Amino acid sequence: MKSRCPDCGYIASSIPPTHKCPECGKFSHDWLIYDWDTFASIKRRHLAYNVAIICLALAGVLTAVFIGSSPVLPWMFALLIVPAMISGWRCRTQLRGQSNYRGHKAGIVFPWFSGFGGL
Repeated sequence: MKSRCPDCGYIASSIPPTHKCPECGKFSHDWLIYDWDTFASIKRRHLAYNVAIICLALAGVLTAVFIGSSPVLPWMFALLIVPAMISGWRCRTQLRGQSNYRGHKAGIVFPWFSGFGGL
């Protein structure tokens, strides 16, 4: 797995054990993972999750409208459309910007809704 120094942009085959860049000599814990294919596959998976959430929320809204539901729960579930659309837009923007890719941190593995599960 390639890694990229956050200070000078040096690309190494792995993170040095001392976390010190051999090029610029600076120490950093913030080394970035430099692997576009992995990044793109994670973002495509997140995009699929967002599309599924948007479809389920729209189905819930349509059901609540046609049935005339007055409980608050279906309407609260419909609010998930907002973060799903924002996340989907960001994923699409990041997938289009391969030339702007400078590396990513390990935290991108988790989608935005993983915080609801207590992670």
